[in-house]
Amino acid sequence: MNKKNWLCIVLACAFTLSAFNSCKKDDDDDSTTDNGPTEWVRSSAFDGDPRSAAASFQIDNKGFIATGILTTNERTKDAWSFENNVWKRVADFPGVARNGAVGFSIGQNGYVGLGYDGTDVLKDFYKYNPSTNTWTQIASLPETAEARYGAVAFTLGNNAYIGLGATKTQKTLKDFWKYDPATDKWEAIGSEFKQKRVDAFAFVIGNKAYVGGGFDNNQYPEDFYSFDGSKWTEETPLKDTDNTYDLTRRGASTFVIGNYGYVVGGKKNASLNTVWKYDPAAKKWESKHQSLPQNARDAAVSYSIGGKGYLVTGANGSLKFDDNWVFTPVR
Repeated sequence: MNKKNWLCIVLACAFTLSAFNSCKKDDDDDSTTDNGPTEWVRSSAFDGDPRSAAASFQIDNKGFIATGILTTNERTKDAWSFENNVWKRVADFPGVARNGAVGFSIGQNGYVGLGYDGTDVLKDFYKYNPSTNTWTQIASLPETAEARYGAVAFTLGNNAYIGLGATKTQKTLKDFWKYDPATDKWEAIGSEFKQKRVDAFAFVIGNKAYVGGGFDNNQYPEDFYSFDGSKWTEETPLKDTDNTYDLTRRGASTFVIGNYGYVVGGKKNASLNTVWKYDPAAKKWESKHQSLPQNARDAAVSYSIGGKGYLVTGANGSLKFDDNWVFTPVR
């Protein structure tokens, strides 16, 4: 074979090796770089002070936010509504300023209670009527229930449910309580949680609530449950035995779009920006969605409005945020 042919073979081999390495590099980059469709875009920034650990509730397509802890570590009691990308300040929350409170809605009224005021944990609750822009105190948790912060709350039918959380001494809890607005009374209900926890998450799809996550005994619980108002059912855990996925975390935010629940951000050693989707029909967790593009965070507020998810406020260490992001699932 002459030198010219040898040279062609060497150049061809070099080109093939270079192409292979180039493709391999692209594949490696794809594993760390998200080049898929944009799912998060900015929405109208929150008009109040940056904060985290606020309480929130939603009435129809209007979101509400109240209380929280500011960058100065002061607790606040201001309250705001969000509708059609416009923020409006409403009547201040009438209880003491606090963070780590819970919020829920029943019918056309919103409710906020529990939390930590910097000295004590609380068990009082207040009802907000948006048609009159007024707050009214309702029944506090009964004497047999412990005051708490970092609890979860959700509504099924005409009743609200609160549970989990932690006391002033950092004792975590696993009890649940049902609130009936017709009688203004709280009733203890059973719980089948394997671990107590604080800063868990919850969302409602159809006639079932789904609850998981949180922090307990320096661990991140893996168990995950659904609740239909009478029975708890263990669902697909937040971490599998083969470590192929892991969404254990505390302080995550949630919203529901269609028949899926989305878990966003949270904290596990550091603040997170990932998005996980739960399909209750398939009992499956997925993480194919775009991560929050800026400011990984925990203790944010979230809503489901018009087939989109909204995420606002939150914290990353000592940083507090007032940006507002809207999520549209396209993957």
